[in-house]
Amino acid sequence: MSTPERILDVAEAMFAEHGYHAVSLRSILRACDANIAAAHYHFGSKDALLKRIFEVRSAPIVEARARLLQACTQGKRAPTLEDVLEAYFRPALITAGGDERAQRFMRLRAAIAHERAELSQMLVATYFNAATEQFIAILATLLDHLSPEDIYWRFHFLLGSQYYTLANPGRIQALSRGACDPSDSERALHELVAFAAAALRAPAASRRRLGAKRTSQTNPSHPKLKSRS
Repeated sequence: MSTPERILDVAEAMFAEHGYHAVSLRSILRACDANIAAAHYHFGSKDALLKRIFEVRSAPIVEARARLLQACTQGKRAPTLEDVLEAYFRPALITAGGDERAQRFMRLRAAIAHERAELSQMLVATYFNAATEQFIAILATLLDHLSPEDIYWRFHFLLGSQYYTLANPGRIQALSRGACDPSDSERALHELVAFAAAALRAPAASRRRLGAKRTSQTNPSHPKLKSRS
């Protein structure tokens, strides 16, 4: 493993475990037995190092998603919703580096989102948005009962499910008392796709009900509020 690769690997592990703010560039270099000159030569700064981690780790995910999406949309039969969802989720949950690599990158993303929200949004937009927008466009062709806003909301919640599945896999093991094995990535993928498909196929939320609820919360003359006074 080259010095830049070693620095990237150690930095990713330390950021994922300890958070971004708690880890200094010097502590990373001590852990991988490299000098500060090497870090500045290859990366320049801690932010540049983080950007490079995103670039390196996102590339195979995005490439695999594009390949799987092409395979399921250019076949002899029309893709099912499950086909498209698996093409999106599989590369993130099951990586060439193994389950631990996938979980580590997701924990890093969660830490950065919490500590450096603006930087996180910039990195995700840079390395994932184009591919994600392509998937959303395909989903829209399969979900004509939903408005564009509905699809964006539901996709937002599905991303949360993906993040949590990778960032905190031990939670389901504790809740199920060991009946659900978070290390079984294929089972996790199968369940996530089934959950996501059901969520996307559900009827659109009632706008009338939402509007009535907002009115009851903001209008003092609304009958429900009068009855409480």
